Amino acid sequence: MNKNTPVRVIPFFFLAVLVSLSGCAKTYSTTPIVTATPTIIGITTIATGYEIRLRAGNAEFLFNGYTLYTGSTSFASRNPSDFSTGAACQLPLNLIPNQPIEYSIEVSPTAGPLAVVPANSSQNPNRVCKIVATLTSGQYITLRSAVLALNYVGGAAKDVYVLSLPSNTIQVP
Repeated sequence: MNKNTPVRVIPFFFLAVLVSLSGCAKTYSTTPIVTATPTIIGITTIATGYEIRLRAGNAEFLFNGYTLYTGSTSFASRNPSDFSTGAACQLPLNLIPNQPIEYSIEVSPTAGPLAVVPANSSQNPNRVCKIVATLTSGQYITLRSAVLALNYVGGAAKDVYVLSLPSNTIQVP
């Protein structure tokens, strides 16, 4: 260390004191997490079920995928009576949708790994995940993104999934 070191430290120390006194150094929030809502572009039939194309930007640290809700009407799929009735992405996610590009989700009645996207096909290779669900023609579908949040209640921490607002709703062809 040279003789000028204490002089260089003083501005940083002053800045740290100023930030802590101004209230900018809080590392907690009482505001709930707001996660980005996906936008469904379309749905097409593929060999293993359906491919949902979507636009999404979910860069949240504990992003946990998407949950699919179905219903006989648009209102029923957007406003389920119980949010636990949705079909969630199989984990782990294939990729995190944090770029401004088009992504896809495979919806299939069978569990397992994602289907291979055939070469030179019109399918989207940017598959986020697979959702195990059986879709039928005429059903309405809506997606919500899910983020894992830790909630400190009554002296104990518990994990809670925070769901986004509903996406747009489309009808299965």
